[in-house]
Amino acid sequence: MRSQPTKRAKLDGALAFSAESLLGPEASLPWGEARQKRVIPQISVRQLQYFAAVYEEGSFSRAAERENCSQPALSAQVRLLEGVLASTLFERSASGVVPTFAGRQFYQHAVAILRSLYVAERDISAIAGHVSGDVCAGLIPSVVRGLLPTFLPPFVQAYPHINLQLVEGFSGTLLNWLLAQEIDFAVVVEPPQHEALEITSLGGGPAVMIAGNQGPVPSGHPVRLQDLPPLKLVLPTPRHGLRSSIERSIWTKDIKVARSMQMDSVCGMIEFVKRSDWVTILPTVAIICDIDSDDLVINPIVDPPLQGQLYLVHLKKVPLGQSATLFVDALQREVDRARSFWESVSDPA
Repeated sequence: MRSQPTKRAKLDGALAFSAESLLGPEASLPWGEARQKRVIPQISVRQLQYFAAVYEEGSFSRAAERENCSQPALSAQVRLLEGVLASTLFERSASGVVPTFAGRQFYQHAVAILRSLYVAERDISAIAGHVSGDVCAGLIPSVVRGLLPTFLPPFVQAYPHINLQLVEGFSGTLLNWLLAQEIDFAVVVEPPQHEALEITSLGGGPAVMIAGNQGPVPSGHPVRLQDLPPLKLVLPTPRHGLRSSIERSIWTKDIKVARSMQMDSVCGMIEFVKRSDWVTILPTVAIICDIDSDDLVINPIVDPPLQGQLYLVHLKKVPLGQSATLFVDALQREVDRARSFWESVSDPA
């Protein structure tokens, strides 16, 4: 498993359509006047990609970094696009750029065009008759630790022609890679609202408190954290999707903390609490393989309502291909299985 994704090639080329190519040679009107040809302006795929990047990032410099090009080159392509459309697409200022009304309208069209190109590429590739292709997926550490070991072996055996690249990272990092099109999709918790992203819930369940075998509550029992004495709490770092929700609960006194520390490794957090009197809070999927462990006490949290929901995130303009869809479907089945298993072993009292 690689720790960094490989920069993926982007679609490039030109879109050039004309009325003549669709309607045939120029026709004569009944009264003999020549009808004027209507030619759709030439707009390149690169211009659409650069425009969408500026729109989504709100900055030419950030868009250039995301598209791995120089800012002058990107700005020049956007100016050419504005010239072709005879419309100003962005209001520029020292603090960034804001799309105009025309820019907001054109963004919807640009995303639809880019999406249709990816769909066309996917559909033509599927004509070969067997499932194949490359899938680059970004997964949070909880999924890598809790779900990957059980569903990945049968998946790679069932689909030998799918080339997988799986990268691990916290939600914020994965979303940055996704916007830069370095991964096809990401599975995260607490995704942000972003106009470029399509977000689908995969399910999950309540977050869980994890402790060593001397934990404050018997394993499997639901807990109200405000009823517990002050905890020695291992917090995930701010890059983890659950961190902001846990912090809010600490500020509102729903979680009382005696001491706290931060750790950037899910495996490290679990191993540490196993050997100490500290506790941590993680999504259910992170510890589904540890349900029968004699070394851990695992309790679903019913209050405050911390949810370990998983979300599939990908770019609106880049629909998932057949191979990626198969991978996501297999992951969804594993999430459902893990949730059902957890509900069967946890104490509802």
